[in-house]
Amino acid sequence: MKRKSAKAAVAALVCMMALSACGKADTTGTPGASETVPSQAESQQNTNEGGEKVITIAQTGDWDTFMVMNTTNAGADNINELMFDRLMTINTDGTFEPRLADSWETNEAQDKIIYHLNENAVWHDGEPVTAEDVVYSAQVASSAEYNYLRRIRMQYFAGTDETGCELSENSVEVAAVDDHTVEFTLKSPMDPSIIYALVNRDFFIIPEHLLSGISDAELVNSPFWQKPVGSGPCIFDSMESGVSVEFKANKDYYLGTPDFDRLVFKKVQSSNLLSGLMSGEIDALSGNTQLPLADWDAACSTEGVTAKSVPTFAYQYMAMNTSRDYLTEDIRHAISLAINRQVIVDQLLMGQGRVAIGPLPDDHKYRNQDIQPEYNPEKAKEMVEAAGWDANRELEVLVSTGNEVREKSAILIQQDLQKIGIKTRIQTLDFPTLLTNARNGDYDLCFIGSAGSVDPSESVPNVTAGYMNNFTQLTDPTLGEVGESGAKEITFEARKAVYDEYQQILFDQMPMAFLYFTNDLFAYSSSLENVREGAIDYNVNKNVWAWKVNK
Repeated sequence: MKRKSAKAAVAALVCMMALSACGKADTTGTPGASETVPSQAESQQNTNEGGEKVITIAQTGDWDTFMVMNTTNAGADNINELMFDRLMTINTDGTFEPRLADSWETNEAQDKIIYHLNENAVWHDGEPVTAEDVVYSAQVASSAEYNYLRRIRMQYFAGTDETGCELSENSVEVAAVDDHTVEFTLKSPMDPSIIYALVNRDFFIIPEHLLSGISDAELVNSPFWQKPVGSGPCIFDSMESGVSVEFKANKDYYLGTPDFDRLVFKKVQSSNLLSGLMSGEIDALSGNTQLPLADWDAACSTEGVTAKSVPTFAYQYMAMNTSRDYLTEDIRHAISLAINRQVIVDQLLMGQGRVAIGPLPDDHKYRNQDIQPEYNPEKAKEMVEAAGWDANRELEVLVSTGNEVREKSAILIQQDLQKIGIKTRIQTLDFPTLLTNARNGDYDLCFIGSAGSVDPSESVPNVTAGYMNNFTQLTDPTLGEVGESGAKEITFEARKAVYDEYQQILFDQMPMAFLYFTNDLFAYSSSLENVREGAIDYNVNKNVWAWKVNK
């Protein structure tokens, strides 16, 4: 459906009444055909000759799309959040800070959340950001016309079903109270931190005035995403696919004027990160990009480089395809028992991480402490033999290229499984292809990661039957139902009981072998100040508008 708003209709009428003043203006916020977009090399030359400040952020992984509702790729989010705003910023300690929303509150019944938007926020084309943009974004995210990857996050709002899909046209109950106040109505009273921590993390605001005339089915492939217009601190300028994205600083950004003129976001091999930081070619690492552990000691002792190791809730796991009849629950438990997680943490992470047995680390307030990691290869081997395992069977293990720790973890786990009589074959794929295979169930074992969350329900969609990122192909609805029931509880004590049960069932069914929680091995040039070193919203790009650039 095309979501023509009253505001858009009025604008069209004004345009028709004054044709001479309403030509084909460039609404993309990007250079026109007659303008020249400088390359990265030219940008650097301008820095040297003209005093233009250019900063470069490096990332090792790929990005897939700038269509913010249709990606679960952290590499894409790192770029998208430079262009687009979310309502709030999530801190790993469970607190929240303003972004597009200045403030927020719930009603007494706790079934409505009211956001008050920053009145100075404008789109990159100069149009004001309003509550109607938030409403439109919620309608697109819950669209019945197209199953956007993040639609499931909309399931908490009245007017949607359990998958987050609208029940009828524009039925999601998100309403503009006035130009800068928007109200979200929940299906039932609940702890609002679920919305703050989970929905907000995946909910970017997009411009209604530029997109509402495009049907939801066509929006995903719109040329708009090739030259996106957002409201964030950076304005899209140009892109070399798979290589780099260049931005101009949004000097009118409502949270502050960035202290740079251009920002280059580029893909860099992990082996070149430290040398790039040392030479000044790289100013900071992206949120999901880690310094190679082999370079960590050197980074810590290199003058001009600031290196920080910050514990996070981000975790790595090995998904196990439960649709394979030979990967029974007993075999899945045997595989988990055979993995020496401590060796992975000690040797591959050099101690810069923590062993995992579930999606929540020991210091998470919702952690079920009754479930503890266990390494017992002798017991695992007995379980494999008792199950009558075919010793000639070879399991296919998928690993994404470019992630050194995952690749080496796969080799260590291959050796662990060989000791209990299970053969494996490792296949490396680029991450988008790996995701496609995992979603289609074309694998036996597969290495995946997640940013984790301060909210305990973060992992629930990934074990919910029918959800696109249910990589383990679970068909039993129990985990999803129990996990989602926690959203209906208002008190911490009630939610804790639900998520203790959820973690126990997750362990009993063992659809994935959780491996380790990563530390954020973040580094940036000492020429930058005011850079947040912690994992704010699991992404360090969050406050680029506040960075002070001393070069």
